[in-house]
Amino acid sequence: MKKSVLILCAALSLGACSLFPPPYKVPVTQGNLVTKEQLAQLQVGMSESQVTYLLGNPMLKDTFKPNEWHYLYTTRYATPDTKQSDATDLTLTFESGVLTDIQNR
Repeated sequence: MKKSVLILCAALSLGACSLFPPPYKVPVTQGNLVTKEQLAQLQVGMSESQVTYLLGNPMLKDTFKPNEWHYLYTTRYATPDTKQSDATDLTLTFESGVLTDIQNR
């Protein structure tokens, strides 16, 4: 009798957890937040230092392609209030320290 009451209480206790709302998850953002204004100011012919001043340091500089800079942005558990980047995968290509190509995917 005591065992069955204990099992019944345990089953009801565990089932009650589904009645609560899900826990709050903090939005996690990683990368470079690039705005429309920054993208509008970005122009072919800028130097590496000008791009760094405008956008900050890139998220990724490939070892095998040192002339390609990648500005990446990801978000997990985003809410409507979470700031979003206008460029989630921005690739900039340089030749001799001068910006030659802009790809915004």
